[in-house]
Amino acid sequence: MRTVFTLCALVTLLYLVSCCEKDTHYSKDGKCCKKCGPGKRMLVDDNCEDPRCQDCQDGEYQSGYTSETRCERQPSCDPNLHFLPQNEPSKTRLSRCQCEPGYYCTQDDDCDTCTKQTVCKPGQRVVKKGSPVSDTACEACEHGTFSTNDSSDTCRKWSECKSGYVQNTPGSSNSDQTCVAGTPTYGVLIGVGVSLLIVASAVFVFIKKRKSGCYKLPKKTIEVLTHGENEDVERAYRPAIQQPQEDIDHSVPVSPTLSNLTDNGNYVAQEDGKLTITPTTESNSFS
Repeated sequence: MRTVFTLCALVTLLYLVSCCEKDTHYSKDGKCCKKCGPGKRMLVDDNCEDPRCQDCQDGEYQSGYTSETRCERQPSCDPNLHFLPQNEPSKTRLSRCQCEPGYYCTQDDDCDTCTKQTVCKPGQRVVKKGSPVSDTACEACEHGTFSTNDSSDTCRKWSECKSGYVQNTPGSSNSDQTCVAGTPTYGVLIGVGVSLLIVASAVFVFIKKRKSGCYKLPKKTIEVLTHGENEDVERAYRPAIQQPQEDIDHSVPVSPTLSNLTDNGNYVAQEDGKLTITPTTESNSFS
């Protein structure tokens, strides 16, 4: 009889254990007790078959059945760290933080930090746009194309110079080429530079050959040039000589009269500078 009772007890215990579902029940003191459902926590486990459960508070969650008396905390999504604020987060599942536009986080670190998206610079184009969990991928513009703005989706082709126009400034990865009518400015500068170089080379060769005696002026030409220079120098430094001037007698001839003739009939002339004429006795030239 005693053996039969023992067997019945073992069968009953095995039945209860086998009937205690693992996800929704738990065993306690040989009994199969109920768990609290998702989004709830067990307040007090005083009643195994009908436990008292309470909803998780804001910022908490419980994703499955539990016999725990505390709920899990939702992650803190701080807007100051470039996270988007959580509006009414779920109480039955984990609500991961999300980064604001222009930032991303990786799933490997459960989105604990936000990283700024890469900005494609002028001269590049966007190959793959970023997402909340991936960065932006950039690529340099190919030769003959350019982009001028940040995060350009495409690179544009350089402009082509039409008939009658030539290239003024070459294009680059971040700027278009420009065209002007006629010869470009830089072409004129190159032409002027080449001309000056040719003239300078010719002058240098002439001076070098002249010093070596290849170019000499004829002796006669040198004498003429030298003589002319000497005369110019002498003329410049020659003192001015006052030429003597002859005294010109502007007096009117006097007709011979008895009053201005001597006894022998000679003309009596008055000397310049004398105010009066003093008569003298004429000597006899025949004596």
